Amino acid sequence: MFCPMQLDCKTMTGVIYNCPNLSECLQNSTLDRMEALRLYFLNQGIPPEDIKINGQSSPLRPYFHRRFAYNTDYQTRDLIIFGNPVEWDEDLNDIKPFYQLSLAQLQQIIEQGFADPAAQQNNSPTIQAFLQFAQAQASKGFQFAFEGYAISPFRDDYRVSVEGIIYRGNYPYQMLVEFYEFVGEPDEIDVQSHYLRAWWD
Repeated sequence: MFCPMQLDCKTMTGVIYNCPNLSECLQNSTLDRMEALRLYFLNQGIPPEDIKINGQSSPLRPYFHRRFAYNTDYQTRDLIIFGNPVEWDEDLNDIKPFYQLSLAQLQQIIEQGFADPAAQQNNSPTIQAFLQFAQAQASKGFQFAFEGYAISPFRDDYRVSVEGIIYRGNYPYQMLVEFYEFVGEPDEIDVQSHYLRAWWD
């Protein structure tokens, strides 16, 4: 069984590789961290000989990257995202959602250190991947926007998270194919003649 929780993945989900519950199993595994990670990558179909736990070329390296140092100038962050100051209550665990963050705004918060490019909303693409996909589509004339939320500066998990991508307008078949390929299996997907949206819980 290639499962960090030692579950019978084939019986439970019908699959052995790329199990849809894989990230959750890794997070909750009681196994030694290295063994859990080894099973995680085996489940993803990586050959055992390519998993060098202590090697320089190990695929594990992304899971041990340094903690991202967020820019704590939340007033500037909030102006970029929302266009006006946000009155955060120190006594509340506040988050503030956004629904139409532009490509330019996303690039700006990444460049200024308000968003971790490697961060992702559970099984969503990373923020950097969102940026790169939207940049590629913008070069073809298709402007995507993003939804997500900013977290209060008074919380320990202060950050910006991107949890959805949206397109409004006409689009050709090829762009729809590229959209499907990019989003994979989001928690919500909406495809209409003039509207595309994918969202991750």
